[in-house]
Formats: sequence, structure tokens, C-alpha cells
Amino acid sequence: MKTDKLKLEIRSSSLKYAHKRHIPVDESHASSLIYLNLCDNFHPESFKSILSNPEWRCRTTKTHPNVANTKEMQSSNSSDALLMNIFCHPDISRWRGLRDLIGERPETVLFGYPGQVHINNGKGDLTEIDLVLPGVFCEAKLTEADFTSKAADVVERYDCFRSIFHSEDLPRVGEKYDNYQIIRNLLAAFQHGKKHILLCDERRPDLVRRYMQTVSCLKEMDNRNKCRVIFWQEIALACGASLRNWVAEKYRIF
Repeated sequence: MKTDKLKLEIRSSSLKYAHKRHIPVDESHASSLIYLNLCDNFHPESFKSILSNPEWRCRTTKTHPNVANTKEMQSSNSSDALLMNIFCHPDISRWRGLRDLIGERPETVLFGYPGQVHINNGKGDLTEIDLVLPGVFCEAKLTEADFTSKAADVVERYDCFRSIFHSEDLPRVGEKYDNYQIIRNLLAAFQHGKKHILLCDERRPDLVRRYMQTVSCLKEMDNRNKCRVIFWQEIALACGASLRNWVAEKYRIF
């Protein structure tokens, strides 16, 4: 499914969800719905947990890049909001199916973790990891168009870039390296001794293809084996009934 179509599908299901509950929303944006109250974009139990954790609560205050006076997680299309709805739920440690799927016990859950990928002989960069569990870094995507691209001279500044990747095989957009976010994420994961997971919607095979294009350029088979894709649909099925049904209704994730 193309990005624009998925945006409209999630917007439509989110609008039905809001109208059914008389939740105030801003419908003026063509590709997304803006919840006027941040809490309304969250499952009640997840939001309660977020409020009780200062670091999680701070994460929700990120400014929306395109809508003035709005938080990013007020958007119906926010992948970060979906991520926090699931991994901030107070019952997550009880869901064995989710633990088996991820391969990790969610004993500690961090959002927006600084990857500090070494650049220019050890100086840390500004890479941000969406979700960190004890043994894995996760990148969360929903309706984002791609993983962005970056000029070759910027990418090649990373200390371990050429020792980790077959750089000549990486996808390019003109003179730029494609899938820049994934390149940085993988470098961060291996630097910190972590595995890497892309969390995305199964309606986005284009993102899976882009991710695997980059993974296939890793030199070491051991590093390739540390990377995988998990769909939101799989995660939702492994959650408790209340959250699972909420995600299905609001995001049309079945």
C-alpha cells in the first residue's frame, strides 16, 4: 500500500473512533487527524503509565514539525504514539506472546535514546533510537515515506562505516546514500552490542524492501542475522485484549 493511501486509511479509522466517543479533533488536515487533547491519542492505561514516568512523559512533548502549537503525538499517524501505546502499557511484562515475538523481556523500556554513533574519530552523532529494550534497538515506522537519504561525505564520516558495510552496494539516490536512518541505526546497534528490529505495518512492503536492501549490504553474516522486521499486526495480536482491540479499531491494524 502506498504511503498516502495508508495515511488516509488510518485517518478514516481514527476519525470514526473519535466521533464514536465524542472526542474533539482537528479535521482540517488532509492526511492526518489531530487530537486536540494529547491523552485522547493514547490507550487510557498506557497514558496513565506515561504520566507516572517523567522520561516517558517528556517524550510526549515533542513538537509537531508541520503543525503549529501542536505536539507530534497528537497526530493520528504518529508512529511514536503507537509505539508508546504498546510498550508503555502496564501489563506488557505479562504478555508472553509479545516477549517471545520480540525475543526480549521488556524489563527496561527507553524511548528516544541517544545512539551517539562514533563519527570523526569517536565524537558521538545525534542519532536517536526510537525504542531500546535490554538487547535490541528498534526503529518504528508507520506512514513515513522512507528512511531519508544523505550526502555521501556525511555518511562516510562514520568511523565504522566502511568496516561494517559493503558501501559500494548500498542503494543510492544520485550522489546520496539512500536509507540513511537505517544505516545510522545499524551502526548504533552494533556499536552498543545490540540487535536491531524494524517495527512497521505489513501494509508497507516498500519499507521492508528498503530495510532489507541495507541489511544485505552488511559485511558480516552475524550482523545480518541480528536484524529483522516485525509487523505492528504481529505485535497487536500478542497484546492483551483491551489494547489489541483498541489498536485494531483506531489504526485498522488487524
